Amino acid sequence: MFLAVQYYRPPFPPERCWADDFSRIRDAGLHAVQLWCVWGWIEAEPSVYDYHDYDRLVALADKKGLKVVLSTIAEIHPFWIHRLVPGSEMVDHMGRRVVSSCRQEVNVGLTPGGCFDHPRVAELMRGFLTDIARRYVHTPNLLGWDVWNETRWAVHADGHVCYCPNTLMRFREWLDRRHGGLEGLSAAWQRRYVSWEDVFPGKLPGRPYTEMMEFLRFLADRSAEHMRLRVDAIRAGDSHHFLGAHCSSPSVMSTGCEQEQALSRGVDWDHADALDGFGCSHFPFWGEGFDEDGFGVRVEICRSANRGKVTWVSELQGGTARDGIVAHRSVEAAPQQRWVANGMARGAKAVIFWCWRDEVFGRESSGFGLDGWDGLAEDRLAAMRKTARFIDERQKLIDGYRADPARAGVLFVRDNYFLKWAESGNAADAGGSVVACATALERLRIPYDLVEAQHLDALENLEVLFMPYCLVLPEEARRAVLRFVKRGGTILTEAETDAFDDLGFYRYPDERPFMKALGVQDNGRRKMDPGTTLRVKLGKRTFELALDKFLTPLSAPRDAEVLAVGGKREPLLVRKTVGKGVAYVLGSFAALAYARERSEGLERLMEEICETAGLRRDFDVDAKGGTRLLQWRSGVAGKEHLLWIINGGAGRTVTVTDGAGKFGRASSVTELTGGKSLPIRTVSKTRRCVVEVRKGGFVVLKW
Repeated sequence: MFLAVQYYRPPFPPERCWADDFSRIRDAGLHAVQLWCVWGWIEAEPSVYDYHDYDRLVALADKKGLKVVLSTIAEIHPFWIHRLVPGSEMVDHMGRRVVSSCRQEVNVGLTPGGCFDHPRVAELMRGFLTDIARRYVHTPNLLGWDVWNETRWAVHADGHVCYCPNTLMRFREWLDRRHGGLEGLSAAWQRRYVSWEDVFPGKLPGRPYTEMMEFLRFLADRSAEHMRLRVDAIRAGDSHHFLGAHCSSPSVMSTGCEQEQALSRGVDWDHADALDGFGCSHFPFWGEGFDEDGFGVRVEICRSANRGKVTWVSELQGGTARDGIVAHRSVEAAPQQRWVANGMARGAKAVIFWCWRDEVFGRESSGFGLDGWDGLAEDRLAAMRKTARFIDERQKLIDGYRADPARAGVLFVRDNYFLKWAESGNAADAGGSVVACATALERLRIPYDLVEAQHLDALENLEVLFMPYCLVLPEEARRAVLRFVKRGGTILTEAETDAFDDLGFYRYPDERPFMKALGVQDNGRRKMDPGTTLRVKLGKRTFELALDKFLTPLSAPRDAEVLAVGGKREPLLVRKTVGKGVAYVLGSFAALAYARERSEGLERLMEEICETAGLRRDFDVDAKGGTRLLQWRSGVAGKEHLLWIINGGAGRTVTVTDGAGKFGRASSVTELTGGKSLPIRTVSKTRRCVVEVRKGGFVVLKW
């Protein structure tokens, strides 16, 4: 486990600052610096790689006792790229050549630059990556590489890309492999093609779904292939250091932005397959930002995508954000250290702050500095020293720590994003629904995995699976989920599950393979009034469940239990036994309603489903003054158990009740942040301990 800070984005900070800054960075307890290695800066002259500033920075870091992470920014191209590689420009959806420019926060190269489907652009990029890897492979203080920053490739493209001849050729080759030739494509797309030259990707949302969904699917696969290109290029020069990369937001949340199509930066699970580990950027206090539950969801998505590989918090907000001549919320010391603890509690092995000094370029100028000019730098650095000391004193324990495995999961199906983006140019309904279920589990403090529909091995360890907004359910996922239920799993799915195939063709309600296997059918869409709720009686609970979009009344056999009905007494929530398992089917969209406005109904429904399936929390953590601002995660490091309790509110007394025998035979726990031994007592046949958690702080219990 290490703490690091982004330091150099050329040519800033200037060399006169380096020595003093590195001393202050080490004094703050940080272990490493990250350096942006920008292709456009390093190869400003063709075939001449200039590393003199990086050589000095790496050597100085070693002298000051700091490790380095090298972040290769191969997507910022040299200014000469289009002059020396004619025809390398990207082309947008209207057939216009993209004119590259400096990026809004980087002025030493071009973006989006050349299309990496152009063979010469790809060759030059590989050359840079292999050369820099060879340059620093034997550097004694090198921790590893971040090979692709936020998986960006289309920034400032000014239109949907790429439609250049090279990408069109690759798209057609991809379709050829996928469908087994032009005849197979014609059959799948339900058209009559006679030449590949007549086959084009979708142009804009709102047109036929099929070619747009296929193009988005291709772009996601293309990003994964590009990640492998970068990995292979660096491995050619450095075969043994850690190779990671990171996204700006988890792919589950990548529903389309500006001119970028949904999931066009790729799917995190695919990227992680090629790497030693994967990470994510987190800026909780930028604009509206996100709360600590939202932070937890982002880390859990990244951890899920890694599937046992290393998780990094690759960019964590260092100081107040800037996106122009404005001011956002200042970053206080206490929440910043809670973010660090929150990441470690979920198994993260690195936290890299963005950045050390305030930025000086464009819209990000005057912001983000951990040691910035917002009046709180000294408080942040003082708190950082304490956290760093906590890590240093327990390095082996924290390195060995793994969060306890989840038994609940949320299904993420990329095809639903493709369908929704093809419809409207915005996949927020699909993404918001998945995030809503993860957020509800986060607030319930039930550990969970995100299960990606092309990486279904995670199902083997789960007992409950939530399937929000699952209009498309690919055949492999359909079969896997049915096996999961029949062997004893529990699922909750929503309206129109499996209603579209993966090419966007609609199925009538009686033709949907997954729902037919469950023995439940919806009876078509019915318009509903805004604010409609459904009264649900489940177990000993009765609650109101907020709904969204429309209703689909359900038909089910006599052995299905009706849990809620609509105004016309038509079933809208049923429970059906399927093999050894149970399926809950809802005739509307509750997760989407929760995404728009939090309500307790979805949380109560999900909690009751988990408890009925025998899935209960390992610990109950109760506190005077409520638990809304408390988060906790447990796990093991070898034979030792850890429980992290993170407090976003006032100081409080917290009672931890062991509900799963996790305390074992231990008679006490050690509170690591304070070094105190706390007794475990038996109360009403349960084993409990009591711990004081300071305002805005965190504690870690070990036994």
